[in-house]
Amino acid sequence: MPEDTFEVVTEIKYRPEIKEQTEEEARRGLLEGEEFMVLEIQVIGMVENYEGKDSLTIDYIAACNQKALTSPWMKEKIRLLTDICEETVMAINNRINTRLFLQIQKREDQELCLYRLSAWLSMGDDSSQRWSIRDQIDPVFEQEDRSVGKRASEARRLAGNVMGKRVG
Repeated sequence: MPEDTFEVVTEIKYRPEIKEQTEEEARRGLLEGEEFMVLEIQVIGMVENYEGKDSLTIDYIAACNQKALTSPWMKEKIRLLTDICEETVMAINNRINTRLFLQIQKREDQELCLYRLSAWLSMGDDSSQRWSIRDQIDPVFEQEDRSVGKRASEARRLAGNVMGKRVG
């Protein structure tokens, strides 16, 4: 995967629930039964002006522990989960695209986090890794696209396959 695929953003507008902690703190937490968000993909819809015309732009932002960002494993998971979001939840037609554009255009900052897909890690009773996939659809997106929930269900299923066999 080329290095320039990712742009490192230090300030994230839509805060994820990721804790920055040492490996020892994470290991201890897992042993004590804690669950940690490892990765979150945020799908941001923005109204941007391109060549004098406003249009809807979709941006994919990955939130993860900064130390993990350099790992080939994490880069691959970011790529795969981003592809899942793009091919399922964001597989929208022109009518929905226009409706979202109009809703986002009304907002003061002309930006909205349409969808979040996150992978959480915990330890199973047999000390194996256990993944939990969660998501969040913005109410505006659900209002404008009644079938987004069905596509999100498929995104969660596919994300579970990507993160590991044992999904809880």
